[in-house]
Amino acid sequence: MPLASGAFIPNPSRVSVKPWHIPLKTPLSLVLAFVSGCGARTGLRVDRPDAAIMDDTQVTPRIPVCRPLRIRTRVGETVTARLEVDEVTPVATGYAWSLRQAPRRAMATVMDRGTDTATLAPDVDGTWDLSVRTPYTGGDGQALTCPVQVLVEPADPLCPGYALVEPSVVDPPSGDLHLAFESGWSTPRMNPGPEGTLIATDAPADDVAALALDLVGAGDLAMVAGELEGRVAGSVGATAVLVGREGTTASGYRFRRSTFRVASQPTTAAVLRDRVARDVGRLHPGALSPGFGTYNTFVYEVTTLLRPDPRRVLVLFAAAPERRFDDPRAPTAARLQDVTNATGVGRVSQSLDVVCQRLVATRNVTADFLWLVDTSRSMDDDQERLGNTAERFFREMLAAGIDFRVGVVQAGSLAAALDLDNPGFEWIRGDSPTGPRDLAWSVTFRRFQNNNQDNLSPYPLDGQKEEPLAAGVITSLELERRMPSDPLARRAFRPGAERVAFFVSDERGNNDDLRYFSTDTARWGATIDARIRGVTGWYRDRGFLTFSISNLFAPRQCPSIENFVPCVVTANGGAFIPLETATDAEVSAALSRIVDAVAGAASEFVLTRPPLSSTLRVRVEETLVPRSRAEGFDYDDPSRAIVFRGGMFRPRRGQAVRAAYFLWR
Repeated sequence: MPLASGAFIPNPSRVSVKPWHIPLKTPLSLVLAFVSGCGARTGLRVDRPDAAIMDDTQVTPRIPVCRPLRIRTRVGETVTARLEVDEVTPVATGYAWSLRQAPRRAMATVMDRGTDTATLAPDVDGTWDLSVRTPYTGGDGQALTCPVQVLVEPADPLCPGYALVEPSVVDPPSGDLHLAFESGWSTPRMNPGPEGTLIATDAPADDVAALALDLVGAGDLAMVAGELEGRVAGSVGATAVLVGREGTTASGYRFRRSTFRVASQPTTAAVLRDRVARDVGRLHPGALSPGFGTYNTFVYEVTTLLRPDPRRVLVLFAAAPERRFDDPRAPTAARLQDVTNATGVGRVSQSLDVVCQRLVATRNVTADFLWLVDTSRSMDDDQERLGNTAERFFREMLAAGIDFRVGVVQAGSLAAALDLDNPGFEWIRGDSPTGPRDLAWSVTFRRFQNNNQDNLSPYPLDGQKEEPLAAGVITSLELERRMPSDPLARRAFRPGAERVAFFVSDERGNNDDLRYFSTDTARWGATIDARIRGVTGWYRDRGFLTFSISNLFAPRQCPSIENFVPCVVTANGGAFIPLETATDAEVSAALSRIVDAVAGAASEFVLTRPPLSSTLRVRVEETLVPRSRAEGFDYDDPSRAIVFRGGMFRPRRGQAVRAAYFLWR
C-alpha cells in the first residue's frame, strides 16, 4: 500500500553516503531561494506579497493579483491565452477580453466566450496588447483588469523565436539574485521559519518535486557542498550516483552538482522532497499538489552554488522517480535538470533577453574512451559491476549519435612495459555487434559472469596494477606518439575525437604518487599539491573529460593525496562514482550521466551564449525539433551544447540548425 502523504521510509538495507562531513566555518541559516515558472507567461516579473504557511492550514485570502501573461507566436497560427489570477478561488465565467492595441493593418479579433481563455489568430507581425476584465474585485474596489501581450513573428521566420515561452522571474528576499523557471511548475509555497525561508514547488505531470534554500555560509565549494549533500542524503537514506561535477553559471557563480539514488517503500517524489525540507530545513513545505505517481526508487540532484560577496549558498534540490527519469520518452529528466543546472539563476543586475543563433552541421561526433582498470583482487566485484553496464552504455552512446571507441588498459605504472603491438591493442568499436560483450569481458580481469568463452581482459600494463592516473598518462602518450604514423588510428587517437578517461580503482592515490608521479618531480612537481595540480593540468591541456569510480579515503578538501583520483577528476570538471556504496544500479545510472557529458562535449552545436536551458527551441532547416532524449534534442550545460538524440531529427552535413533562447544579459 502507498504511504500516506508526508510519510517516507527509506529501504533499511541501503547505506547512506556521507561525503566530506565537515562542519561549515560559518553557521548555516535557511532563507528563501527558489521559485518556479507560472504557465505560459514567463520572463515576466512576479511580485506579490509573501504567504507564510506554517502548517497545512489555509492562509487568509488576499487581494487578487494578475499573473503576468506574455505569449509568442507567428503570423497565421492560432494562439490560446489562458489567464491566471493568484490569491483567489478560481471562477469559470465572467471574463471579458478586448483588443487594446494591434499593429497597423491588423484585421484579426479576439475570440472570447466569457471564460478565462480566449484565442487569437494574428494576421500581422508585431505586438498585440490585450486586456481582460475579470470577475474578481481589485484593491481599488473595482473589477480587476489584467494585461495580456502577444508577440507575433513573421509567418516563416528563420529562427524559432515564435516558439519561445518566457520564464517567470522572481527576486528572493536576499536581494542579490533573480530566479527564472519554466511553465509547468505549481505556484511556489513559501514557509518562513526561525532560521529562514523555504520554497517548494511541484510538477506532478512529470512526477518532479523541487525546493530551494538560500543559506548563510561560505568556504571551499567542495567542503560546503559535501556537507550539504551529506545532510540531504542522510535524511532519506540515499546513495551517491555521481558526485562533484563543478561549473560556473553565466552570472559567474561557482557551483557543484551531484546525483543520488533512493530506494524506499512506495512513496512519491513530493513526499521525498518534503522529508528533506523537514529534516534539513526544519520547515514544513505546506500541502503538496495532487497527481504524483507512487514509486519505489528515485533520482535526485543537489546543486550547491556559492556567492562569496554576500557570503551565501544557494541549494537547489529536485527529485523524480528513477523509472521516469531514465525513460528517454518522458520529459522528466529535462524538467529536473533544468532546475538543478542553475541556468535559471542570475544576478539582480541582469535582465532577460532573447538570442537566436545559426549553426551548421559539418562533421560526425566522435569520442575515444580510455578505461584504466585496477586489476587487483579487491576489485573483482567492482569490475563485474562495470561489465553489467556495458549494454546500457553502448545503447545510450549510439542513441546520442556518437561514433565512439573504447580502449581498456590495466592500471599499471611501468611505462617501459607498454607495448601496443604485442599482444596487440585494439579499440572496441561502438558499431561492433559484439561491442557490449567485448567491453564486459575486457573490464573484468577474471571471466565475466564465469563465462568460459570470455578470453578478454584489460590490456596489459605492468606495475602494481593500482595506478589508474599513471596508466592514463602512459597510454595516452603512446597513442599520441603513434598518430602521425597510424592514419587509420588502429592504435592511436583519432584526430578531432573527444578524449575521455575513466579511472577505476579502490586504492588510495598514494599508489599513483609513490610509484609514478613522485619519481619525476622535475616534471610533475616537488610537492604533493603541485603534483595534483600538475596531473590535473596534464589531462586538461590534452582535452580529456575525466571521470572515475573510486573511494574517498580522507574527509578533507582537495588537494588530498589519499583522494588523488577524485581530486583530479573533479578539478578537471568531471565527477566520480563513490565505490564504497555503488551498486549495479548506481554505476549504471552514473554511466548514463557520463554519456550525457561526452555527448555534449563532442557536439559541434555549441551555443555562443549560455541559455536558460528550459527555454531552448531548436529548428533543423524548416522543422521545429522537440525536446526529447529519445527523438529530438537535449542540452548539456557544462559544454553549453545542443545534443541530438535518435535519428529522426539529426542534422545532416550542410543543414542549418537554429536555436532561440532566453539568457541573462
